[in-house]
Amino acid sequence: MLALVTACSQQASQELTRRGYRLERHVSTNGVKPAPGEYAYFQIVMRHQDSIMNTSYGSDQIPRIRIPAEEEYTPETPIIVDALAMMAEGDSVTLYFPLDSLEDVPPAFANIKVIEYDLKFIEIKTDEEFKAEMQAVMDERQSDMEATRARKPEVVAMAEKALADYKAGSLSNLQKTASGLEYFVHEQGSGEIPKSGDMVSVQYYGTFMDGKSFDNSYDQGEPYQFPLGQGRAIKGWDEAIAIINEGTVASLFIPPALGYGESGYLEIPGNTPLYFLVQLAAIN
Repeated sequence: MLALVTACSQQASQELTRRGYRLERHVSTNGVKPAPGEYAYFQIVMRHQDSIMNTSYGSDQIPRIRIPAEEEYTPETPIIVDALAMMAEGDSVTLYFPLDSLEDVPPAFANIKVIEYDLKFIEIKTDEEFKAEMQAVMDERQSDMEATRARKPEVVAMAEKALADYKAGSLSNLQKTASGLEYFVHEQGSGEIPKSGDMVSVQYYGTFMDGKSFDNSYDQGEPYQFPLGQGRAIKGWDEAIAIINEGTVASLFIPPALGYGESGYLEIPGNTPLYFLVQLAAIN
């Protein structure tokens, strides 16, 4: 996309938004612009020169935002709203945001003078269309949650058998890493292996080594999501999820040092080994 912006910039036209930010048009269809109360669906790349800081491309959800009426604008209204209100379906622009307009510049942006937002307008939806879409999403989510909850007996049975086989020493192909993590793959997934920093979704059923369950995702009906390798999960999870493919179902036997250590956590005492049956449901 950046190459497209560069290629088009020679013929781009420039304007100012309602709050005085520079907007550079690359593609203009002269189509209908969103009315207040309608929703703009768009793709966005946030960058500084050639360095991409964030992007919606590759996500399974297209960003959308409601266009406010004039009296609804506040200082907290995102600046991209100014640009989207000036665009039509098919339009492409770059919005330039000078950081000296902020009272407090985040430390990570200390050496950056301007952030560029590359915006591509996808479509307009009315309030009614947006609400209908959200209802459909909620209905699908509810259906998925019910299906996940219904899987719990099957998961419990698999976990109980794996734990019994582990204690009996009859788990074939049990793997052990240098850290002391032991794992057994029940079902090999066909997806990618996640990288550090990837947001992953994991279904799990966790027990003590005596089989007593202390937590699981099946009662909630949704997987646990966390950024891999960023300390947002126990060390055993960060290590194990990083070596399995998306879709894989595996048993994890986690020593205390890779779990909650000497201090423990809530109802989990210190120095407690743990067992998890996990499924890497998605790499988001």
